[in-house]
Amino acid sequence: MFVTNHVLSGVVIGRALERRPVTAFLVGVGSHLVLDAIPHWGCDLRTEGGPDRFLRVAKRDGVLGLATMATATLAVDRRSRTSTVAAMAGAALLDLDKPCLYFLGINPFPRTVMRVHKWAQNESPDGMPNEFAFGVVSVVAGSLMTWASLRRNDAVRGTTGNLLVSGLRRDRCWRGRRDRTSRPEAGGILG
Repeated sequence: MFVTNHVLSGVVIGRALERRPVTAFLVGVGSHLVLDAIPHWGCDLRTEGGPDRFLRVAKRDGVLGLATMATATLAVDRRSRTSTVAAMAGAALLDLDKPCLYFLGINPFPRTVMRVHKWAQNESPDGMPNEFAFGVVSVVAGSLMTWASLRRNDAVRGTTGNLLVSGLRRDRCWRGRRDRTSRPEAGGILG
């Protein structure tokens, strides 16, 4: 599966587990194996031009994946940002073997991890439609979850952008601050 699709699944996972970043990371890693089991695009590296074709696609996918990570990090609200970044990192983690091998000549994972990752792969030269379909579904799901969260936050802030639900609660909050600073036992300026 394209790393961009793994990142997009990480956005959905991070939004769903917004208060649990460690769980989001672990579920992201697990989701990588599940997605790799779905038939997806992969070119035969043994054919003539196969490695070059793979590299062309991998470069574009890597840049798009990084741009997706940056965009998602900025788009989600603060409450779910840590979990979303953790889930995206977990979901993309197992594909770090490819750039590490290409740029550094080493695979950062132990053989057991490589074996499990290879076992989960279900690549096919005909798998491109699945890649695009999953990408579209993930973008829609992540966008709807982010939109709903932003809408929920707007309702809490009210129309003026205050983090208070209503004028009554706002008055109580301000009254409480004024009371704390005006009482002598509170050590306020007026006391």
